[in-house]
Amino acid sequence: MKHKSPNNKGLSIKWKVFLYLLIFALLIALVLWLCQVVFLDRIYKSVKIKEIKDDAEKIVRNINAENTGETVEKVGSSHNSCISVLVMSERGFVPKYYYHSFNSCVVHNISAMNLEQLYNSALLNGGTNIQRFLFDPQTRRYIGVEGDLFEKSELSESEKLPENIIYSVTAKSSEGQEIFILINSEISPLDATVNTINKILIFVTFLLVFLSMILALLISHRVTKPIRSLTNKASELAKGNYGVAFEEKGYSEISQLADTLNYAKTELSRVDTLRRELIANISHDLRTPLTMIGGYSEVMRDIPGENTPENIQVIIDETKRLSSLVNDVLDISKLESGNIELAAMPFNITKSTEKILWRFAKLCEKDGYNIEFFYDREAYVFADETRITQVIYNLVGNAITHTGESKRIIVRQKTDKAKVRIEVEDFGQGIEPEKLPDIWERYYKLEGEHRRAAIGTGLGLSIVRNIMEQSGGGYGVSSTVGKGSVFFIEMPLYLNGDNKDEQ
Repeated sequence: MKHKSPNNKGLSIKWKVFLYLLIFALLIALVLWLCQVVFLDRIYKSVKIKEIKDDAEKIVRNINAENTGETVEKVGSSHNSCISVLVMSERGFVPKYYYHSFNSCVVHNISAMNLEQLYNSALLNGGTNIQRFLFDPQTRRYIGVEGDLFEKSELSESEKLPENIIYSVTAKSSEGQEIFILINSEISPLDATVNTINKILIFVTFLLVFLSMILALLISHRVTKPIRSLTNKASELAKGNYGVAFEEKGYSEISQLADTLNYAKTELSRVDTLRRELIANISHDLRTPLTMIGGYSEVMRDIPGENTPENIQVIIDETKRLSSLVNDVLDISKLESGNIELAAMPFNITKSTEKILWRFAKLCEKDGYNIEFFYDREAYVFADETRITQVIYNLVGNAITHTGESKRIIVRQKTDKAKVRIEVEDFGQGIEPEKLPDIWERYYKLEGEHRRAAIGTGLGLSIVRNIMEQSGGGYGVSSTVGKGSVFFIEMPLYLNGDNKDEQ
């Protein structure tokens, strides 16, 4: 069947990365434009007002120093401000220190009435006062914006007048004299500056978008190149090419993905090999009983006197073997899919084991097998008796198949305060340590050539594993090459039955 790629939905990672980076660059440009067009004037005025306030605080801190005049001059020249420091006298406020910076300065030409108005406003406001106004140099007219010193009036949109700020603050000298400080600063018109910045910003925006597109293409290409490579190799793996190698490097996540895919490739290759072996093994196990059934049936049909009980028994035995194989395959499928529900209840596992070994008695008599059973005391467990019986039966059958020329099997039951352990020991060729983890797999065969099981189907260990895992019990094996193997299962001891009195 030809492999079909799934329909592509949505954009690829490459173009998504490209779009995200491009959108990010456009957002940066938008923020720059907002700061320029919407917030620049507000930011500039806020910074200017803060500078004036900081200058006033600096003068207040140095009002009693000998170099107050130098401080006033330094502050005024650094921020292009007009400053007047007045001291209360009998005649009202008298200038003591001042600094003149520009011609439209208000603080050096303010009337006594306006000065008193500013002083009262400052006192009412906690010692500080701010006035913002526009100055029309042609008419020498002051237009109020904030505060009550100048009259406010509407301006046309075409009128753009320079804005001024008067910041006033009250203080006291060390002798207790009232000090009144006025700072007048002009906020320079930003139109020319803004126009220049706008032209630069247009150029920067286009440059930013262009560079971001180039960068987005480069990054998206570098990020998605190894992913595309892994995708192509994964497609080959999906087609059954297990020779493909995932060796992408550069990013830790990509390397981890490559390692995961390599592991998946190894496991898929292993499962595919085991699947082929399973088909070969089951075909072998099916062919043998079918051949014998067919052969004996033809002999009984064609040759007079061959319709004997012995020949009929062979057909019956091979039919049972064939039925057992089919049932084991179905059991494995049901157990692994979780379609078998375990009916747990207390039962005497010692008695159940004895019954299983009695079933092997005929084989022991016929073929010379010696099965011994040792136990310290009878024990109860809480589990599905039918399935646990199947487990023990499969372990004994596996031991009979692999016990070798000695034909001796030992079954032991060991109990302690918490659990019961059933061991099945054979004296065959043993299993190499590196192969022990694989013997529980449903497709695994130990030897290069398939061996027909003496009892059962040869699929029993996989059934043992699945049943014990679903029953919450333990299982395992220890083996010595050349001496044999010991398979075991463990289950919690049921303490509400006859065991309770023995604790």
